[in-house]
Amino acid sequence: MQRYFIDENCIHDDLIMIDTYNHKHMQKVMRYRNGNQVVCILPHGQTYLYEITDIEAGILRQKELINEDHELDVAVTLIYGLPKNDKFEFVLQKATELGVQRIVPFLSKRSIIKTDAKTFAKKTERYQKILKEASEQSYRQRIPELTPLITMKEISQYLSDINLVAYEESSKQGEHHEFAKALQCDYQSLTIIVGPEGGFDESEIIQMEELGIVCCSLGKRILRSETAPLYMLSVIGYSRELMK
Repeated sequence: MQRYFIDENCIHDDLIMIDTYNHKHMQKVMRYRNGNQVVCILPHGQTYLYEITDIEAGILRQKELINEDHELDVAVTLIYGLPKNDKFEFVLQKATELGVQRIVPFLSKRSIIKTDAKTFAKKTERYQKILKEASEQSYRQRIPELTPLITMKEISQYLSDINLVAYEESSKQGEHHEFAKALQCDYQSLTIIVGPEGGFDESEIIQMEELGIVCCSLGKRILRSETAPLYMLSVIGYSRELMK
């Protein structure tokens, strides 16, 4: 059944006056008629079954509460060294499906793409659409937060109970235990940091270590920048949901 995230200003008691984007999707894409039912996720994550009472006006009436929880039981922040646009959009989509709670784009010394916070902000609407659609597709109750573009000096604002940076030199040195060891700890929040295509400059690693961030390997192979965060999120999801 199709799912829609609903803005606060669309809710009127037990009725929803659907926004223009979702209204168009219901009419033109899904070709819904009066009496069809959809799942709506309200601003605080409550999920309800709604019935379309007036498709022309975009009015839905609440039917019943749906008890479900498809979120990870820990808050995962991904600080991601900004790659090329298509790779970033791919990671936005897949990281959302894998349960990330917050994505922090990071401009590294070795980022190939040339941009700044103002230029990046112009693409926010497109990025938010990707996050929303991926959240609906994966049956999530929340849309991940996408922060403004940051630099190294702002990383400390996004640290968690456990903080890890994927560093290829750790793999080359045969260090394959820090990631697994960290996931065995008792934690409610976790920040993972992944570099861009060119990896991290050594000076950046030194600064992160000074903040208490732990370097870790992701195994014997060196992963691409768009593969590494998805690997880490998959391992976190496995450890939290399938190992219990």
